[in-house]
Amino acid sequence: MRSYSWFRLFLLSRHRHQLCRFIPLFSKRNALLTGIQRRIPRPTLVALPLWLVVQAATQVEDAKESNRHDNVASIVEQLDTMFDKEEFQQAYEYIEKNKTNELFQSHYIRWRIARIFYKLSLITKDKQLKRKLVEEGFDQVKLAVQPGNHIYSVHKWYGILLNEKCQYTSTDEQIRSAYEVLDHFEEAVRLNPQDPTSYYLLGSWYWEIAKLSGWKRRLAKLIYGELPQGTVHDALKKFLLAEEISPNFYSKNLLMIIKCYVELNSRPAAMEFAKLLLDRERQTQEDEEVHQELLKMIPQIERLLPFPQQSGFSKNV
Repeated sequence: MRSYSWFRLFLLSRHRHQLCRFIPLFSKRNALLTGIQRRIPRPTLVALPLWLVVQAATQVEDAKESNRHDNVASIVEQLDTMFDKEEFQQAYEYIEKNKTNELFQSHYIRWRIARIFYKLSLITKDKQLKRKLVEEGFDQVKLAVQPGNHIYSVHKWYGILLNEKCQYTSTDEQIRSAYEVLDHFEEAVRLNPQDPTSYYLLGSWYWEIAKLSGWKRRLAKLIYGELPQGTVHDALKKFLLAEEISPNFYSKNLLMIIKCYVELNSRPAAMEFAKLLLDRERQTQEDEEVHQELLKMIPQIERLLPFPQQSGFSKNV
């Protein structure tokens, strides 16, 4: 894994359209940051390599998008089944074998190809292949955005692949692209407020903001004159919303809820969700990794003071 210095952290704001108008005017990073400071009133600081913490859940996506050709529906079913079983290499071979098939140009297929490529990029040890998979995956989902603008999964996977692709681009490009990542996650939630993984991704976004180290916060204050917006409470609310929509749907979501309650010194709630996670069946490699991380956290949970849960932040938030 590459080592990233402080410049992988970027000062962001929701005012993306304002930023895009004047970014080309600056040729140096310092001038760029100065310009942002003058023009953006409410900035946010985000750790761009979000996927060191955030990985997309592996459940099957909604296969009921409208207006699909019957043959496309058959391909969708095949890809969804292999994805759900984590047969990523088999899915890749299936895609390569049929890439000249006209049906594989459908936006319903393209975003599914993108997520297969992304999953493969996470497990490959070959750095060149990893980059190739990410870039080709992004190219696929990018072609799906316009015709599939109404599909929440297109926006979700566009954000995931764009964020990953940014690791291989310039600093300025990373700054511009980071706005798109957040925009597409929020659009995914707007299009489907019942998708738990979109709330999980947003929760992880807020968690990263809340957990910025002291020197990173000082850097934000030095450049912008104010601290980034986002708290552990904000992250917890998103994780709990995801859990409310689909209880026990993703081991990593339960783990993040526990981490939030540990930060809030809420021992009863942390123990409650720890028990849920310990009792959860481990079906994937990621589940096993989450389980091992939880085991390491148990002594920390037991050392928490037995204070009652903070008002307004129970599991029903």
